[in-house]
Amino acid sequence: MTDDDRGVAGAVLAGGASRRMGVDKAVLEVDGRPLAMGALEALQAAHLSPVILVGGADGLSEAIGHEVIPDAWPGEGPLGGILTALSALDEDGRRPVVVLACDLPDASAATVAELLDHGIDAPDSVVLPVLDGVPQWLHALWPAGARTSLAASFEAGERAPWRAGRKLSVVEVCVSDERSLRDADRPEDLRGRNTTGRGPTGCPD
Repeated sequence: MTDDDRGVAGAVLAGGASRRMGVDKAVLEVDGRPLAMGALEALQAAHLSPVILVGGADGLSEAIGHEVIPDAWPGEGPLGGILTALSALDEDGRRPVVVLACDLPDASAATVAELLDHGIDAPDSVVLPVLDGVPQWLHALWPAGARTSLAASFEAGERAPWRAGRKLSVVEVCVSDERSLRDADRPEDLRGRNTTGRGPTGCPD
C-alpha cells in the first residue's frame, strides 16, 4: 500500500484559549511562519487528504491560507474539536483521521507516517505516540468509526480525550523523532526561535 492509497484524512485543532502562551498559538509566527502551519504541512506531506483546521479565531483561514471549519463545541476543550474533525471527515464511519494540535513546532510527516504504518496492523485502534512515557492524545490516529464512541462519552459529560479514548482499543508506539511530539504551551517552550505573536485565542492548552 502506498501513502497515496491510505484513504486517511487529517485535522489540526486550532481552538482553545492559549492562556499559558498569552497569544494566539495558531497564528503565532515561529521561525517566519504561523505555528499551525507545521502540523498542517506535516499532514499534507504524509499524503493525508483532505486536511482541515478546526476552530480558531476569526481570520485564521486568511492567516493560514487553508480551510477552517468552526468547532461545533467551542470552549468545551479538545475532545469537542476532535469530534468536530471526525464528524466532518469520517461522516460515514469508514475513514481514519489523524488529529494534531496546532502547537507542534517540529511536527513531522515521518512521525505521522509511522502512526499510519502501525494503523495498518491495528485498523480498529487509536494509535498514539508516547513522549517521556506519556501517550500524546493530541497527536493521534483515530480509527474509522471512532466518532460513535467519543460522541457517546461527550454526551455523557466527558471532556478529556484520554478518558473517552480509552473506551476504544489503544495502541501506544514509540516514534523515531520524539522532538516532533513536543508542543509549545508557554513562551519558554519556544526559546531560541524567532516568534511574533498576535491575538488572544489559539490551540488546546
